[in-house]
Amino acid sequence: MKNRIKYFFIGIIFLFLSCTKTQFEDYEATNGAVDFSNYIAVGNSFTQGLQDGGLHNEFGQQDNSYPAIIAKQMQTNFLQPIVTGTGSGYMHLEYIDGEIEVIKAFDADITTNHPLAINYDPSFNMWVSNTLKYNNLGVGGMNVRNVSSVGPSQGSDGPLFHVLFGSSAPSALAWNGVQGEPISSFGRFLNFGTISNRVEYIDHIINSNATFFTNWLGINDVMGWTKEGGDDVSGSAILTDLNEFRVKYDTVLNVFQAMGAQGVCATIHDITDTPFFTTITLDILGKDIWIKEGFDTTVVRKATNADLILLTAKDVLGDGHGLLATDPLPHTVVLDVDEVLIVKAYTVSINNEIRSSALAHGYEVVDMFSFMKSLNSGLSFDGIEMSTKYIEGGVYSLDGLHPNGKGYAMIANEFIKEINLSFESNLRTVSVSNYRGITFP
Repeated sequence: MKNRIKYFFIGIIFLFLSCTKTQFEDYEATNGAVDFSNYIAVGNSFTQGLQDGGLHNEFGQQDNSYPAIIAKQMQTNFLQPIVTGTGSGYMHLEYIDGEIEVIKAFDADITTNHPLAINYDPSFNMWVSNTLKYNNLGVGGMNVRNVSSVGPSQGSDGPLFHVLFGSSAPSALAWNGVQGEPISSFGRFLNFGTISNRVEYIDHIINSNATFFTNWLGINDVMGWTKEGGDDVSGSAILTDLNEFRVKYDTVLNVFQAMGAQGVCATIHDITDTPFFTTITLDILGKDIWIKEGFDTTVVRKATNADLILLTAKDVLGDGHGLLATDPLPHTVVLDVDEVLIVKAYTVSINNEIRSSALAHGYEVVDMFSFMKSLNSGLSFDGIEMSTKYIEGGVYSLDGLHPNGKGYAMIANEFIKEINLSFESNLRTVSVSNYRGITFP
């Protein structure tokens, strides 16, 4: 069984082997009816530039986050909190016994790490100064409900400082440098104060003095729950209440509107279309697989094609689990059909709120839902066919959730197109082929 599924999905397509970004010929961007001088990006790990399950920058991965690409085309300064060394640790490919395998990032909470697993860099303890004003305010793990304590609150998962998000680094590192002050390690570049004198994410937006912004918040409000197979994880993976989502999304746009900033928002994509959910199928496995429905039920049944077996099921399947009704796959590695329907309906609802909020504030919306949906059937970029297939599709990184460099370049282009349309600017789209795909050994 282990040999049967041992990264059957890895197509060794060196067409997507790394190529470094190059400069376009000089041109002068015209802003049209907008001021790009202080561009601020808000969002979660996608905005921050995370790929391969971690934040790293050996080959400019973080340097080429989609907002950094946009800023370069704007010809404006754009300060990001850049990690050094191996950053937070990440997944990578290795040749082992004549085959290419995906090596997961080092996990300090387990004792079965691969000898070649990449750990977080010691510099990730400190990372960067949290006294600087950064243009990229993307924080891995950020939900809309975390931006502010204003408005309705659902349980204890309110402002970001209340939440200990998952991290590839040990839990002791997920404290913004101060024991007892829980904060995502990916948000350590921002000063969140102390429990008794706290600073919220919205305060950093208020103090940004943005003249222009992009807002791609909302992804993690659905992704957290979905990638856990429909399970809650200590309050951080719940689906954000829609009323709370709208109140706090409005709060963000209220702030930008009050400072006179122009900008664009973006809808979220259908998470279930990503390789994380579509790579391991019953057809590929070639046998019956037993699953447990719902985290709080005792229903065990055979999986159907309407159920999604997550990429994280690879090791569990390789150990022989899921072949018997008495040993079904854990619920956390399966999104059953009812949960798939919940996620899809919830995504539509979230996007309706994003569009409605943006319209109420006079901002345009990038239809990222439709664009990323179009990748399912494949698109050609710079003469290269790209799709959502794991590794061989050339869009997504090794974690199956976040894009690789080429994917982020595509996303930047979609924002640029909407910006030009909305503000009569002439920002050039970038050549996707000039950005790195997955790095092969």
